[in-house]
Amino acid sequence: MTGTPLDTELGKVRDGYPALAAWIAQDPDGETLVFRRFGMLGVRNILHLQAQLIALEKEIGDLDEEARRSNDFEARQASRRWETMAKHANDPDRNEGKRIKKMEELREMLKKYCQ
Repeated sequence: MTGTPLDTELGKVRDGYPALAAWIAQDPDGETLVFRRFGMLGVRNILHLQAQLIALEKEIGDLDEEARRSNDFEARQASRRWETMAKHANDPDRNEGKRIKKMEELREMLKKYCQ
């Protein structure tokens, strides 16, 4: 399938995906633009993302509840003020760092889910 005018562009021989893409793109009606949608795989991916989000939701909720019930004023305050959360984030004896990491995990997971 080489050497024909359709297989050559700017003096370079095309075959495989480049030739197929060029052939499909030449169709003025777009009738050859038939692509598989992978519907079942897309739905499966969404279901897995939802399961992960539900697990994260529970973990974050548990950390929030633990802070709410704490006798430590700073732990409770961290649920209301970002500055307090950030102030304690690097202390390994406190949960604020865990909460921030879980929220970052959530942010990334939501990006994937919403795409």
